[in-house]
Amino acid sequence: MDLAGLFGHAVDFPFPCAPVGGAHTQPVSPSPGCPPTDDPADQAGPKKEPVERTAPLPSTGGVYLLTTAEDHIVQLASSGNLRRAILNRLAGQVENDGQPPSPHSRKRIDLAEIVRRICWRTAHSAFEISYEYWRLARVLQPETYLKQVAFGPAWFVHVDPASDIPRFLVCKVLRSPPGVELGPFFTNSDATRFVQILEDGFDLCRYDHILEQAPRGKACAYFDMGRCPAPCDGTIPMSRYRKMVADTLAFAAGDRQSVYGRCEAAMREAAGRQAYEEAARIKLRLARLREIEHQAFAHAGPLERFNWLIVQRGGGRTKVKPFFVRAGVITPGETVALKQLDAAVTRWSDEMATGVGNLKSSTVLSDHQSLSEQIWLVSHFLGKKDPPGLFLHANLLPPPADLAAIVRERFRKPEPPEVEPTVSSQEPASPPSP
Repeated sequence: MDLAGLFGHAVDFPFPCAPVGGAHTQPVSPSPGCPPTDDPADQAGPKKEPVERTAPLPSTGGVYLLTTAEDHIVQLASSGNLRRAILNRLAGQVENDGQPPSPHSRKRIDLAEIVRRICWRTAHSAFEISYEYWRLARVLQPETYLKQVAFGPAWFVHVDPASDIPRFLVCKVLRSPPGVELGPFFTNSDATRFVQILEDGFDLCRYDHILEQAPRGKACAYFDMGRCPAPCDGTIPMSRYRKMVADTLAFAAGDRQSVYGRCEAAMREAAGRQAYEEAARIKLRLARLREIEHQAFAHAGPLERFNWLIVQRGGGRTKVKPFFVRAGVITPGETVALKQLDAAVTRWSDEMATGVGNLKSSTVLSDHQSLSEQIWLVSHFLGKKDPPGLFLHANLLPPPADLAAIVRERFRKPEPPEVEPTVSSQEPASPPSP
């Protein structure tokens, strides 16, 4: 595998040792692996060596990889300062479980004795670091990468009204067609509560194991309470129940005002007939249905509508970088200087307007595991109280001129320091055998 090409930057280790003194030098710590000298000047204090010779590493954030001479992976990690993180890692010893060394431990590793190659890829925001680490770790450590990424799963609700046994199912990985996925939800409990609201509001079956026996199942207590039409025992045909599920899906996907309107009209009609108990039941049903407007479900909808323009810093305070999220797929854009923003935002708007259709004709949406994980990543940041950068839903994008003004205002002042994601693979106890 071309690791240098995968990361974009690579250097051999130990770094070349430079002569002492010379122009453009400054005190730095000795490069790990460089032999000591007999020069009294060296003994008196730190050596003066060109920084670019002793450690040709950037001070920006990013993802780095340490390998042996045979390209065996020693560590894959990310940091907000690559230079500091890598030099600190190579300057000390670590235990074989990746924890700080204990004075009583006999299993410590000197990474400087193992590492012979350093690769890195720069990134300039917590979002970009998380995305690049996920993308690289998925290639390099396919069996373990999900244990190392800085984000957990989001959750989805799957339903196929046309299936033999239609039901709303909570899942954290997207399912194959047919059917529709709704989401994302930040927690499993949010997704479960979403389903329960739909079941209560539309009198759907609550017990899948009984519904699977239709039409030879036995109706449960919900039927006796008038809260389920009992498709399980054939009281209503499964074709009618599928229509109920389809209507429920339309409501869950956003067609809600018509349902609220029918409930309110039915409540008034019952009250006009002085059927107050019936009116009270309808009122309770309407209140239950309106719980779906809770903030916990703010981002829940068909995943083809999960379209976001994400803008992050692109290096320093004068550049920004867009990320286009279309139907859940993340596509990084080109870094743009703020002074060139007016021309760029028009391209961004066009990209968001046309990109979803282009994706549907490609194979990128067929990898459900990868697509799920990209939605998890975006959801991780959407779930923050004040996510770093700018997150704009495609349906709410302003005209380009207004968008440029919003971006400039958001990035005009320094943001609060981001908590950089802690993502790191563990080091081996000893160098891999040849």
